[in-house]
Amino acid sequence: MSLINKFLAFNASTKKKIFRREVEKAISEGKQIKLPPVSSYSLQQRELVKNSFPFHIFVSDSKSMSIKKILEEAEESGKILNEAQSILNNSFNFFALGEKELGNKINWNFDYLSSFCFPDKPYWDINVQEFPKGVDVQTAWELGRMHQLTQLGMAYLLTNDEKYPEKYFSLLDDFASATSNFSGVQWTNPSEAAIRLMNIIFGLGFLLDSQTLNEQRFLRMQGIVMLHTIYLEHTIEHPAVRDHRYVLVHLALLSASMFIQNKAYAERLFHFSTSHFEAEIRKQVYEDGVSFGQSVQLHPFNTELFLLAKILLERTGKIVSDEYNRRLHEMFGALGLYVRNTSQNDSDFSIPNIGDAFTSPIIDFTPNSQSSYTKSLLAVGAYLFNDDKLKSETSQEIKYLLFLFGVDAVKTFQTMKSGSEYSSSFGLTKGGHYFLRANQTEMFIRVAEIGKFGSGSPGHNDTFTFELAYKNKLFFVDPGTYSFYADKDLRNKLRSVFSHNTFSIDNTQLAEFNGLFDIKADLTKPKIIEWQSDNDEDRLVAQHFAYVRLADPVICKRGFYFQKEKMKIKIKDEFLGGTKHKIVSHLHLHHEVKIEKITTNKYSLKHGDAKLTLTFHSSSENFETYVQDSVYSPSYKVLHTAKKIHTVLYETLPTFYIIEIDLL
Repeated sequence: MSLINKFLAFNASTKKKIFRREVEKAISEGKQIKLPPVSSYSLQQRELVKNSFPFHIFVSDSKSMSIKKILEEAEESGKILNEAQSILNNSFNFFALGEKELGNKINWNFDYLSSFCFPDKPYWDINVQEFPKGVDVQTAWELGRMHQLTQLGMAYLLTNDEKYPEKYFSLLDDFASATSNFSGVQWTNPSEAAIRLMNIIFGLGFLLDSQTLNEQRFLRMQGIVMLHTIYLEHTIEHPAVRDHRYVLVHLALLSASMFIQNKAYAERLFHFSTSHFEAEIRKQVYEDGVSFGQSVQLHPFNTELFLLAKILLERTGKIVSDEYNRRLHEMFGALGLYVRNTSQNDSDFSIPNIGDAFTSPIIDFTPNSQSSYTKSLLAVGAYLFNDDKLKSETSQEIKYLLFLFGVDAVKTFQTMKSGSEYSSSFGLTKGGHYFLRANQTEMFIRVAEIGKFGSGSPGHNDTFTFELAYKNKLFFVDPGTYSFYADKDLRNKLRSVFSHNTFSIDNTQLAEFNGLFDIKADLTKPKIIEWQSDNDEDRLVAQHFAYVRLADPVICKRGFYFQKEKMKIKIKDEFLGGTKHKIVSHLHLHHEVKIEKITTNKYSLKHGDAKLTLTFHSSSENFETYVQDSVYSPSYKVLHTAKKIHTVLYETLPTFYIIEIDLL
């Protein structure tokens, strides 16, 4: 850790201790922690708030009619009102698992999926990793992100019905009362509090002209916002390697600085938050747009994060640099590359299931749909950078674009021509993500270090892993995440090298784990030996050095050869060393794939009407293949039983074997 980072970490630790003493004093006195004062509320002040508000959602009557028309034409109005009705009924859909009734009074300190009540203690006395098996604090956090507020705001815009603002204010009153002085699990994670703060402010933007927003409620909102900013100021972490969570906290503070009606405090927040975004996008995003955390699943979230930072900075008059814009544009480009059609429905698609799972966005206009969320971001990127490659026939989700940039932006987007689909093979060589594409075949390959420059999660022990889709059907998949907290053994099992489509030496991890999220050291240091792509063949060859730490050091090499006319993919794994080693590899199958063994090392795979054969070649007599049980988690808290092909080679190095995939 650098000297400056050590100083920042020491300063943060000191601020935490001081803050904790202030909260403890407030608790002992039975009072709320002291907040900065704000002036009284008036109609004149309402206009000042509108002028400085971070999101321009409030509109004139004529614009309101245009927005309603756009939403109706896009068949979104009914969806918005249905979502809002569920919120009025105290119903919530956790992780797209189905509606869950929350009861007459919401318990914000409760896991509604496991029926576990978390301790009502100050946040510093709660360790979220020590709850019983099956309990997942992420469930409570999802509820506490307050995505409901945006849905209520959109419903109010459509109807002018004051029941939606009433629910907005009652939800926040209830939350603030139930979690007073930072008690309970909702205050244990600064990045979760930051998402909540963003939604409180964004949702309020729809309601600034509501008759229910009187002086008492306005001051109450100021207080709730400042509770969050004081907490975030005093709990922000300064690790040696910062990630999206660090940026998220500063984004929330920037947003709050544009709303808080205490000039001195707002200016302090503004100057504290604005200096970080330029540096962090350069550190956290490779030049080709790949997120340095190496989780493809979290890439849309990271794209949204730096998008919102750009928008808020520029609304304060701070224009981001050309390099910031270039990297953000590349992030959208990477997102477009990740998209693949894995459904018979052309409007639906997925992205590779690589790295820690996505749970929900920052601002959620498309509840419980990662596909719609991704489409909504691509629409924003297409408009923002005038890039028709980001607009496809399926990227017509416009709510995010509408509420960030307005009616005219949607009209401009709708007149843009759809660009050519990402149908050719491509390599994001800085970030180590490769796409082999032709003849209804989509192969994603990750040839990169584990994540965050050796820090670990959200990346997994999956260097050289791949996913394969053929004829819109997934065959080889990454098993996913399932949960961060509900099952600690399964959490680390699913991020281990044994749960990915790659290999291990002598039953040793690529990197040893340090808890549920970190690793001790990353020695992979992947190196590209060859990357060539033309109309006939794609060739990708790389090596890594994770196993040079063994008593007999081993250098591992994997080559991918996609022969397009022959409809054949060959994978050659080579191992350079000097003694005998046990080499184990896995190929994890989508849970709907049917597998049949044809001969000793040959298998037939079928998924719907798509078929392929899989053949293993080795000159060693000590090479064997087996079909074993496995699991597959396509999204958070979803787990299917599945199959995997397990190979074992016990041989003196150097040695190799070949995996041959024939696409039928």
